Amino acid sequence: MKIVSLNIGQRKEQPWRNGTFTAIHKEAVTGALQLTETGLQGDEQVDTKNHGGEEKAVLILPSNAYMRFEISEPYGFLGENLTIDDIDEAQVCLGDRLQIGSVLLEVTQPRSPCWKLDALAADNTNWQTGKFLQAYSDSGRVGFYCRVLGTGELQKGQSVTWLTRNKDSNKDKKYPKITIQKLFLAKHKPSTDKDWCLLEKALEHPALSKAWQNQLMHLLQQRHP
Repeated sequence: MKIVSLNIGQRKEQPWRNGTFTAIHKEAVTGALQLTETGLQGDEQVDTKNHGGEEKAVLILPSNAYMRFEISEPYGFLGENLTIDDIDEAQVCLGDRLQIGSVLLEVTQPRSPCWKLDALAADNTNWQTGKFLQAYSDSGRVGFYCRVLGTGELQKGQSVTWLTRNKDSNKDKKYPKITIQKLFLAKHKPSTDKDWCLLEKALEHPALSKAWQNQLMHLLQQRHP
């Protein structure tokens, strides 16, 4: 695996809903960038409630997403910071780690795609309004966020080592292996006992972001008030 594109974005106004500021559209950079605990150097966030912060410092998307969803735009268009090849949300699990040089990342949650991503696709591709977001979400292959456990420089072409994590070395405790795809789909449209069980197991995982902890607890409380 390697980084095929390193992407950052700046705050820009879009015509959506009579004027919306967003930094969702990222553009590739050719040189190295410093990665801190809160994200890539030069990368801006507008909606800081739903994007960015230490538990969502880096958004990763497999490079094959562009082929899967018939997007011919350059990498970064879908809002990801790192475009990585040979990786898939059907295999990456909550709590897995990615080693890239001195940088160490930990998977904290699936991406939660919003209407701005759909508007971007509708404006620049053949997708009709509402259709892209539906197809993207229903696939469960939405990308994933990471927290930064080890800082350093990143650049295009760096090799990526995927470290699965299902054991706590201190307590010898096995954590449930929950793929990003299954976790997103269970939250997106929970319909079976298996979905609800998966959400309950995800809450037990120490890598899960606080944002998703709160959302899953709310869903479970609605089911069993």
